[in-house]
Formats: sequence, C-alpha cells, structure tokens
Amino acid sequence: MGSVIAFIVFCASWILVYSDSFSPLIRRWESGDYSYCWLVVPLALYVAWQKREQAFFARDPAVKSGYIFIFISIGLYFLGKSAAVDAVVFLSMWLSLVAVFLLILGWKSLMAMFYPFVILAFAIPPPPFINRLLTFKLRLISSDLSVRIMQFFDVPVFREGNVIDLGIIQLQVVDACSGLRYVFPTILLGLLMGYWFNSKVWQRIIVLIATIPTAIATNALRIALVGFLARSVSIETATNFFHEASGIVVYLVSIIILVCLSLLLNLFSSSQAVSDKSRRKFFSGNIRKVPLHIWAVAILLIGVFFLHSHYMGNRIVPSRLSFDSFPLHFNDFKGKREFFSKEIIESLGADDYFSGVFADERTGRDILVLVSWYNYQEPQRAAHNPVSCLLGGGGWALSVSEDLPPDPESGRNFKVRRMLLEKSGYRLLALYWFQQRGRIITNEYMNKGYLALDSINENRTDGGLVRVEMLLGKNEKVSDAQKILDRFIKNFSVRLHPYIPD
Repeated sequence: MGSVIAFIVFCASWILVYSDSFSPLIRRWESGDYSYCWLVVPLALYVAWQKREQAFFARDPAVKSGYIFIFISIGLYFLGKSAAVDAVVFLSMWLSLVAVFLLILGWKSLMAMFYPFVILAFAIPPPPFINRLLTFKLRLISSDLSVRIMQFFDVPVFREGNVIDLGIIQLQVVDACSGLRYVFPTILLGLLMGYWFNSKVWQRIIVLIATIPTAIATNALRIALVGFLARSVSIETATNFFHEASGIVVYLVSIIILVCLSLLLNLFSSSQAVSDKSRRKFFSGNIRKVPLHIWAVAILLIGVFFLHSHYMGNRIVPSRLSFDSFPLHFNDFKGKREFFSKEIIESLGADDYFSGVFADERTGRDILVLVSWYNYQEPQRAAHNPVSCLLGGGGWALSVSEDLPPDPESGRNFKVRRMLLEKSGYRLLALYWFQQRGRIITNEYMNKGYLALDSINENRTDGGLVRVEMLLGKNEKVSDAQKILDRFIKNFSVRLHPYIPD
C-alpha cells in the first residue's frame, strides 16, 4: 500500500512540475508535421505490456543510477526553461521517467524495456529549426527523384530550385516534398517493424537504416502520382489527392516496403527460437526501500516546482519605448509600417514588434524589416532562427548562409548573418542578428547559451531579433545589394537602442 501511495504522490508531483509544458507539447502534436506523436504513447505502452514479464522478473533497483538520471533531468528542465528550448524540457520529461524506472526496477529491467522507452522518445518533437535544416536536403532529393520518375514515363516536367513545374500545375518543394512530415514517422515505423518481425539485431539495424531511403522514395512517388493525375485526369483531382489522400498512400507504401524487407531478412537467419536470457535472471529482494526513494523524488520535484515559480515571479523586464513611436523617416529612407493579423502575432509570440517596408530614396529599392521583441523568453515565445520560417513557410531554397564581419567602411560596426535564398527565379538577400541584453549575436546556439547564463546571473531573458531583407535584381551582384543594406543598417540600428535596451 505504501508503494502505491508513494507512486501516486510522485505522479502528482511530476504533473505539477511539467504542467505548463503539456500545452505546448500537445500543440506540436496537433500540427501536421507531428500528428504521428498521438500514436507514440499507446504504441510504447503496448510494447511495454508485451515485455512486462521480462522487466519485472529481472527487477533489481538501481538507486544511484536513478538519482543521477533524476538530477540530470532536473538540470535539463532548468536549462530548457532558461534557454527557451521546449525540446530540452520535453527530453527532461522522458528522462525523468527513465530515472524513476531505474529506481524501481533497475538496469536489467530497463534493458528489457529498451524498445518501449525508445519508442516513447518519438513523442518529443525536435526543435523546428533543426527539423528544417535536417530534412531540407531530403526534400530536394525527393523532388528530384519524382521529376525523374515522371520524365521516365514521358510526363513533361521541369524543376527549378524548389518548384516543380508541370505546365498546368506548379508544386513547391516545401509543400510537395515535406520530408519533415514523413521521415520521423517512417523511422518509427522501421523500429516497430524490426521489433515485431525480426529477432536478430543486425536485421533490425538494416530495417532501421532502410527507413530514410524508403521515406524519400515513397514521397517521390507521391509527387509523381500528383503529376500523373494532373496530366491524365484533372488538376482538381490531383489537388484533392495531394491534400487529402496522398499521405495515406505514402504511409501504406512505406509499411508494405518495410514489412517485405523484414520478412526477406528472416530468410537469412535460423528459425530456431531465441532464448530470452532475461528470464534466467533473478529478481532482487532489495526493494523494501523503493517507496522511500519514490517519496524522495516526489519531494525533490515539488521543490523544483517552487524554485522555478520563484524564479518566474522575479524576472526583470527593462523599461523601453514601444515600437509605436519608431521613426518612419530618417536620412534617405522613408518607411511604411505594416501590421500582422492576430493569428500571426500569436504565432510570433512577441510582446512587441515592428514590421515595415522602407524605400531607399537614393536607389528606389524597397527594404523589408521585421523586429520582434520579448519582455522575457521561454519555450514557445522566444526569438528563433528565421531560417526555419523562410525555408518552411516561405518556400525559399537556401543557397548561401554565412557570417559577415563588421564593415566599418559602410558604417555597420557589428557582425550579421547573411542568407541568399532563391525561389522561382527570384533571389532574396536576408540579414539577421539577435540583439539581446547588450549583445549582438548571429549564432542560434550561442544565443541560447547566453540566454541561459543571463537568466541565472541577471534574472533577465529579454531580447529581440532583427531581420532585414531585399529582393535582388535579375543580374544584380550580391555585393552591390549588400552595400545598400549596410547603409540602411547603419542608420536603422542606431535608432533601435531605446526599443531594444542594453
């Protein structure tokens, strides 16, 4: 009875600590890219139920390891909160469950539950900017393969950058080749296929490795089918299939491929049953103190909750001017402010922002500006790398990404990050930097590191992100466009200080 009460108290304290993380986690699951996460927890529980006998038969509590993992999970929790990276908080949630499992059942049982815990890890959506960068090349490979398939069957098609042109319909790579949406669930599928259909480790590894090319090939088939339907049936049929049924087709084909591969690999192994060594292990009698340790962990988590609440209540927000008073006319630049819809503002998560277009009266060029400001940053409301927005939502293909050193000659006396993006024959030159608590930073990871340090040393997590963009002319040199943007930044940045305080 004491063990049951201790476990209930632990569950309550665990929910208390992570309660404010459930909402952003569910919002991520509700997006199209991570909808597969809804199946992860039931699948993990089902596999755990299958392995329950091995796990409980081999129980031998690992108290020291359990506490080490608990303290690591607490460290990850505070790191994720202070650096405003919710994926780290989600990882802390997963690791804390591993830690308690070690406290109760030990390493032998954890090895028996290896697959359920690995499956459960797929419930953690990676940070969006990491997903965009990891899968961007896969999307391009998939789109190129789809074009080759259609050309093989004499379907006239042309690909330029991230656009697939079928003549009667155009598909953008960002939509048509969403490797982000299919790569991770296909890896999960391969993990399950290997577990259910194969008994050898080498077989399971081969199936897992095969998931990436399977995701690319099936997604290419998806796009090719859209092309065939558009040419042979109608654009409406192709569009409806693309948005409604194509995902089902992709996943059914992936399942068939991976199941066939798993069964084929079984032909190269003996049919002799594999003995389960875990059943030969003993279960330890050293379990009397387990309820005491569970109580200790529960009390520790309650302490974490109150410590974080105290920290949140004492954050320092510096005084500043609202962007409503930002000047729209200075030197040779005359601007017009633009306002976002309520939905975009909620997505941006900023406490204040400036969006506008400045006309360079000297050259006649338009310069797009976006500055977002955060009184404090936390997961789901923090300045983030704009690459994920431009590649994911804008459909641009990234051709150059590099740091530009300060250029005193132009008047830009700080480093910026430069990106050159292409789409449908257009080129966009984009510069950005994080302006946070007196620092100008161009590296996403360094920015998160300073954010975590300043949250501890100064109790401040305020900051902003500045984006400056300009479309290039057809034959315009990047260096010439850079001079225009540098001159604008020289005049624009000095006016930011009252709005982004040091």
